[in-house]
Amino acid sequence: MTPPQHWLILTVLGSLPLCLATPRPSAPRHISSHIPLVRRSDPAARLFRRDKYGIETVSESDVGHIAFNLLYPNSPQWKGFWFGSFDVGSSKNLHLLIDTGSSDVIINPGYYNASSASVNLNLTFENGYGTTQSDGSGTGSVAGTLYNDTITYGSLTIDQTIGSANGTALIPADGIVGFAGVEVAQFPNGAPPFFHALCQQGQVSSCRFGVVLGSNSTGTQVLGELDTSLFEGNLTTTSIVQEWAFFADVAVNDTILTKDVPIELDTGTATITGPVEEVLAIFEATNIQAVVQNTSDGVTVTGYFPCDSPPTVGFSIPSQANATAAVAADSDLVSHQSAIFNIAADQWIAANNGNNNCTAVLAGATVASYPTLWVVGQPFFRGLYIDHNVENATVGLAVSKTQSGTQTSASATPSSASSVVPSSGAVLGQSVNVAMLSLSVLLAWVMH
Repeated sequence: MTPPQHWLILTVLGSLPLCLATPRPSAPRHISSHIPLVRRSDPAARLFRRDKYGIETVSESDVGHIAFNLLYPNSPQWKGFWFGSFDVGSSKNLHLLIDTGSSDVIINPGYYNASSASVNLNLTFENGYGTTQSDGSGTGSVAGTLYNDTITYGSLTIDQTIGSANGTALIPADGIVGFAGVEVAQFPNGAPPFFHALCQQGQVSSCRFGVVLGSNSTGTQVLGELDTSLFEGNLTTTSIVQEWAFFADVAVNDTILTKDVPIELDTGTATITGPVEEVLAIFEATNIQAVVQNTSDGVTVTGYFPCDSPPTVGFSIPSQANATAAVAADSDLVSHQSAIFNIAADQWIAANNGNNNCTAVLAGATVASYPTLWVVGQPFFRGLYIDHNVENATVGLAVSKTQSGTQTSASATPSSASSVVPSSGAVLGQSVNVAMLSLSVLLAWVMH
């Protein structure tokens, strides 16, 4: 989910010239260790969730991992969203939406129970969100009261500002945890985002996290390290202009169609949305039928294609301009060669309309405040390991491994960096070697 003011921030940051950025200060380090995590659950809570949501979670502990098996929910609005299990205050095992497109922690009405450490800040909040529906549409706001209390994720516990919402729940399940940066934080007290607080309070050795959303109904989030056992080969890395937005090239049939587009990686969005004209160009190049509509939110484009013939569309990362600049700067943080990461073929169907006609998961929409931005949701994540490195201000991508160790349906096709005039992306400088604490938490996924 994306806060509305995000577009304005990207407008400013997107105008930066191509330059070398200074690596961010390192957070306090712990000795490297692997921590076995055990999910706490009581039968009453499990039965309550099964009756209310049509789901039941079962944990499987391993060294540094917890696996959550999530059954198909009764609520269709949950499709395409991913959830982790958190303890907030004295509320146990809350299913909170993992969202790299926002920054705040909000608990849905009736789910927050204060602990003995809770402090009422006597402040109210009203956060705005976009892409709130499973089809990528929808906007809304959430209001409530701010508290300071403890949050536990796996074995990690921190003090954190949380919002206890009132009124009608906008967010699926029990609430939301934002994993984006301070640029899009909306709470009035300026509280650090959840993952930044983990770093600042010394709970992780390296200020980075990885997300792996599989095509087999499982997802994994790795906190505090790069888990090389979960992906094939090496990471392809690019610099970010803010968490988690960067410049890439759009590729159709493994050929660059549009250069230097700003994209935001957003696990809290269930679709992929791009500017109307660019999406129309993709649909024309791939023979997808386009339907253009004028709505109260602006112009939208929906695509329809034969279900048995999904197109080949993806993003070349880093943008070829940034790859060229990284070579010139001898950067060891940004890849010197671009790679094309295509949307997995089995992720293209947003809806099956019958008679071999399917609605495309890619859609076009006009955002007046930032009309060139792409919001890239979970269909792109599927089959990839995506590393979010706060310290180095980079994103890294690689093809993930399935549980059997074979390559997933997502593809990463190397492409050489051409000589392009550098655009407004940013290339980072030197790398920092850090000790790593491995904490891997397997997310509960609602099947798409």
